[in-house]
Amino acid sequence: MIEEFATRLIAGFTPATLILLTLVSIVAALVMRRWSQLYAAALFAFAADCVARYLLELGAADGVPVNFAMELAMTRLDAGAISAMARPFLYLAVIAALFWVKKRYGAK
Repeated sequence: MIEEFATRLIAGFTPATLILLTLVSIVAALVMRRWSQLYAAALFAFAADCVARYLLELGAADGVPVNFAMELAMTRLDAGAISAMARPFLYLAVIAALFWVKKRYGAK
């Protein structure tokens, strides 16, 4: 059971998804000024992830109506439902770690 859970979790993260997670998290951590902005930054990052996923599906589907691209994006999101549920928490963790590094080692 744990192996199946891990397999589904890993299958939901493609290299493109991990690159997007990293880039959006870096931008969100750089924009943050205080720790109290962590939740807003994670919400921004997750929203950017969802919009990017939709735009990538829309761009990949040539000559397809917009509502079909939206359905396709939602289907892809549901295909990796475990990873989709984990993404907001990953954004919180990655942005918090990057912001801590920025505060700890950044110029004052």
